[in-house]
Amino acid sequence: MHKTTVDLTTSTSTSLSDKNEFHADVHFRWDSIKKFIYVGYAYSSSIFSFDIFSKVVIENMTLVEFILSALALGMAYMFMDFFIKQYTRKLDTNENLNPLLRGVSFGILLQTTLWALINATNLADSLRFLAITFLMEPGWVNCQKSKHAICIPSEDVVLRCKAKNITNILNTSVHFHYEKLFINFDRNNLSTKFFIIAIVWLFNFFISTIADRALLKLFKITFLWRTLSTLFIVIVLLCTSYTTTAFYQILDLTEPKKKYPSSLSRANEIFGVGLIGVYDFGTMSPFTMIDTTVVIFTVVTTAIAFARSFIVRSLYSALSGCIEIKIAVTPHYLLFVMIPLSVEFMDLHKLYVFYVYLNLTVALVPGLAILTLTISKLLHNEFRSVKYIYIIGISCFMGFALSLPLTVLPINKLNGLMIGHKFSSLYLGGFKALIVMWMYGVKKFSADIQFWLGFKPTVYWRTVWMLLPVTFCVLIVNKINELSKLNDLQQQILAIVWVGFSFLIVAVFQIKTIARYILQSNLLGILRSSTKYGPIDPDDRKRRKCFDETITSRQCRHNCIMLSEKFECNHLPLIFKRQSKSSNDSSLRHIFDAGATRNRPSSVVDISYNNYN
Repeated sequence: MHKTTVDLTTSTSTSLSDKNEFHADVHFRWDSIKKFIYVGYAYSSSIFSFDIFSKVVIENMTLVEFILSALALGMAYMFMDFFIKQYTRKLDTNENLNPLLRGVSFGILLQTTLWALINATNLADSLRFLAITFLMEPGWVNCQKSKHAICIPSEDVVLRCKAKNITNILNTSVHFHYEKLFINFDRNNLSTKFFIIAIVWLFNFFISTIADRALLKLFKITFLWRTLSTLFIVIVLLCTSYTTTAFYQILDLTEPKKKYPSSLSRANEIFGVGLIGVYDFGTMSPFTMIDTTVVIFTVVTTAIAFARSFIVRSLYSALSGCIEIKIAVTPHYLLFVMIPLSVEFMDLHKLYVFYVYLNLTVALVPGLAILTLTISKLLHNEFRSVKYIYIIGISCFMGFALSLPLTVLPINKLNGLMIGHKFSSLYLGGFKALIVMWMYGVKKFSADIQFWLGFKPTVYWRTVWMLLPVTFCVLIVNKINELSKLNDLQQQILAIVWVGFSFLIVAVFQIKTIARYILQSNLLGILRSSTKYGPIDPDDRKRRKCFDETITSRQCRHNCIMLSEKFECNHLPLIFKRQSKSSNDSSLRHIFDAGATRNRPSSVVDISYNNYN
């Protein structure tokens, strides 16, 4: 059987850097850590992660919940997933670590494909809304012709607010404009959306085919632009009267919140739980210190997310005093209804509009490109005879074709599909963590890290890895409970259909793998890793087989006391040699003299040292 393994050391359009860059002695260098932050930040950017802490949308989190999610789930899973890729220099759709990972990996690929399609449709919506903002009078400012409905223009909403009158957000012109664009499709509206979707995938094809180093520079530019623009808007907001209130509202922990498992289940959006994960294009050092890198990535992501949430909460505070909101706010509704309406209450409102939609566009473009490249890598490995650029073209065409049904699907029905997607991602992420940490073993995984990176993971990492499958079980049970409480039958059906389809795909690969091992009369082989698992270099794999973790820590093989120049391993026999009373080489007066060579005969320390070596 052909095994799906993708060599990350082969660049798609450029050669590798100097080999000295990948030497083990430079694994602390900041260059690889910065690349990981750029790529990881591009990968984790989506419309759903645009706002996390503002407490405006349905599935929101407090800062404490996010830190708990990162410590208990996100960082540990990202550490595990990225180290396997760096250690083997292959993507994880292979049977080397464990045969059962093949079905899980293709299930993860399926969830990644759906995530890419959702990001593509959101990017099309962002581009469409961004184009409207350049008009002198955007479409959401004035009311459209509507029957049997009360529509209040944005200017009248502001005047009503100054008169201290409450306005229902469902009666505003922004809400009617949102329904026209994203819910009630006519022929012209639908054809426009199809055209923009086609532009998105065509543009994505050109970005995905540029040189790897140029793509990394694009990730760096987008990261810097998003960070600096966010800081600039925060500074501008400090001059308003809403900042203090917004800051304390974000940090307020007394407000009633949903249960913690609901918030913990959002880790797949940022840390890649149940998705393909961060892909490094073979340009990072394989000896990158993953633990340090993941912690730095989490700190940077949390700080920028808090700044964005601070902006959103400040804008929300501007309209909350005179706008009545009695509906469940989704991230999509927040970005395309509430923010355009809130900026009407602010000075320099065009500045906020450009910031939000330019920021969203700049975030989704590299995120879609990195997902497309990862999927294309896997397809190219399955069809070696087809050129890589053709694979990317086919992937983009299929992405366009599969995006059309999501375009027709109303936004309010997409919530059920997202719940099914998160449920499947949690199931696949938990199964992968179970295979790696319970079947392969935390001890062997820690030994791999110690062999490759020169340090042993701390007790924290080993404990969290051991408990990861249990944590996933709790989150899956909570997600089942959430799915059963859906009031909309169509959303519930969409979620169940997607979960069933994902489970079927995984089951087909798993049954096929188990049947092959049964025919080989090697059923126990399902629980074991292949001898080919490990570094891509055969010499490194041989050294891994002979590696003993006690050597690097200078610990006795019997796990007794530490071996040093003064103490011996207390399981070695005590052997003394008689010393001649008359000796010209040494005397009792010079026995403790220091020198380049030893001036005393062999002792217990010498024998233990030689036996150790």
